[in-house]
Amino acid sequence: MGMDCTPALRSKLDRALHMVERPMPEKYAEFSRTYTGDCPIRREDGLCALQLEKGEPSLPAVCRYYPRSPRTLHGDECALSASCERVCEMLFAKNEPIGFVKVPLEFDYDLPAPYDDAVTRNYVRVRKLFISTLQKREFPLADRLAACEELAFRIRDAFSAKSESDIEAALRDCASVVPVHSSVESALSGFGTAKQLLRRLAERYPIERYADAAAGISETEYSAMLRDFAERFPEHEIMFEQILVNHIFYEGFPFYGGGEDIYQVFSALAAIYAVWKTAAVCALARSGGTDELVDLTGDFFRMAEGSDFNLFAVALISEKSGLKREKVVSLCRV
Repeated sequence: MGMDCTPALRSKLDRALHMVERPMPEKYAEFSRTYTGDCPIRREDGLCALQLEKGEPSLPAVCRYYPRSPRTLHGDECALSASCERVCEMLFAKNEPIGFVKVPLEFDYDLPAPYDDAVTRNYVRVRKLFISTLQKREFPLADRLAACEELAFRIRDAFSAKSESDIEAALRDCASVVPVHSSVESALSGFGTAKQLLRRLAERYPIERYADAAAGISETEYSAMLRDFAERFPEHEIMFEQILVNHIFYEGFPFYGGGEDIYQVFSALAAIYAVWKTAAVCALARSGGTDELVDLTGDFFRMAEGSDFNLFAVALISEKSGLKREKVVSLCRV
């Protein structure tokens, strides 16, 4: 607040931040992004006006460490944001399933202490359940996501009630959940919903060009474009899996924010997958390569990981008829 800087920079700084809707110790405020999704302190040449004028020590920790982000509410972890194109490139280039390793890390700022509750005690176990399901590559990715929907539905009430015995029973029940091969017809069941979500999200986030690319596409045309996309990106299911697993780790899924309904959190995951894949197929089925897919993925995960996307997406899915399971499952099958 008391930084000695030029009037131009002071004007930017005074308008750069706002308090989040639900402040938490690890996230009290966030940058007020421009309409194009950029940081308000970023110059037209791509350089940071704050760092350029005052040096790197003036940067807040979130900027110094980006795209790295420590997570300490349910364990001592550090994740990478897929909003960074270099992170997307690295994940796309990796063929083997993502694993997690323990290495010593230091961060030069105070981090919140982990909670001591039922969520924290089961956090790694629950996350591993979803990730292991997503990584069953003998099944199409859509069927793996649909199995994750079933997992979220089965454990939802137990975690909402915070009953240790109910949680244990629900997790034992999840051992029987396996992906099931879907029909060709169900593989397109979510396209119309995904298009509507894209259009509504474009009213709030800078993704208009992707919504426009999908707007005039029929289900029959989309089916043909899916085949073209698969031919142009033969490893696309692995690429999408890697980003989703990374996103789960980054978000602290399915306990994002510490208190949301687990099924609602999964619904937001299904939504980001559906709009991201729909946009990728409609924009890149006939032209563009991995570089363009990296840029598109960065655009969508800046929206998903740097905004109130989860809350807004669930609100959109729930409009008029509430949060229906068939609609959520359909989003897994675009």
